[in-house]
Amino acid sequence: MNLKSVIIPVFSFFISFIGLAQTDFDFKELLPEKFDKANIITEKDYNVWGTNILKGKDGKFHAIYSRWLKSRGHLGWVTHSEIAHAVSDNLEGPYKFKNLVLPPRGNKFWDGDCTHNPHVIEHNGKYYLYHMGNKGSGFWNKTADTIMPKYTDKEWWINRNNQRIGLAIADDLNGEWKRFDKPLIDVSGDRMMTSTPTISIRPDGKFLLAYKYVEPNEKFKNGKVVHVTSLSKSPMGPFVDTGIPFITHPTASFAIDDHLEWVYNGNYYCIAKDSRGAWSDYPDGSTMLFESGDMGLDWKPAKNFLVLKAGEIKWTDGTVTKTERTADMPKFYMENGIPKALIIAILPKDSEISYSLVIPLIQKKQ
Repeated sequence: MNLKSVIIPVFSFFISFIGLAQTDFDFKELLPEKFDKANIITEKDYNVWGTNILKGKDGKFHAIYSRWLKSRGHLGWVTHSEIAHAVSDNLEGPYKFKNLVLPPRGNKFWDGDCTHNPHVIEHNGKYYLYHMGNKGSGFWNKTADTIMPKYTDKEWWINRNNQRIGLAIADDLNGEWKRFDKPLIDVSGDRMMTSTPTISIRPDGKFLLAYKYVEPNEKFKNGKVVHVTSLSKSPMGPFVDTGIPFITHPTASFAIDDHLEWVYNGNYYCIAKDSRGAWSDYPDGSTMLFESGDMGLDWKPAKNFLVLKAGEIKWTDGTVTKTERTADMPKFYMENGIPKALIIAILPKDSEISYSLVIPLIQKKQ
């Protein structure tokens, strides 16, 4: 497992809905050894990130993803991202841009300047798009598209600290999305911002929303990052916090990032990025597998912990791409509750340009 020595509570392996955890499950066995460049999702002028793929009512494959101008650089995600829609006849692509799903609508709205990190599910014939939205001061509207936001820009942090979690709803992936004037998950006294929502449907029918917030700090750049869970009987909420932190580590202030939860073969799993190298001796940013024995509340590292080692992508044409961000914002394309493809975002090393990659999974007998 290659785990560092940490104190991890002992969790129950048995619950009334899920049963015995499949402790020998190895996600790596679902991944090919090399990936196909033909399955890259990209745009000429835009970075692509956090791509969801669903089969629509028209039988086509629909990608819902974040995009922002390449000329704004990688950190432009927090100031200039917008959620877009592309369509393909095939799961692996190519995908053709169709329209903006959640375009900028002005900073009089809580999500008026930026929409990012979509997570889309279909439920009872409707589509639910959970996302981050924010607004800034208006500063970036006065800058040229060639200006790249930086961590040293106070205005970058204004957008970052104004993040909120929102929800948009559509009857059809080709139709309009209904946006709301208030966030789904707002801030409170102990939460400077809320962001990066993922949602899964538990075996008991409840909706489990996992997300992160940042604690207030006198230094606007800092503040502890905390991941939590909340529950609702409806995909529209209201969501009530469980009061249980989501995947914590005894020595790390930012234990994970970019996570994805699902029920597979009757068991609850999560793949997440080791954001600070706290969990193992693998490179920072490697993707790890966690499992839960109590409906997605308490989590522990799985027996087969490593999913994808950070640092490089090996391609079927024999080339290798060194990466700064190897497998960010993982999403599944699913059929009948079974993951059929993993979609990841990739930022090559020493580059400001990102793209998404569709990885068809090796199908095992259920």
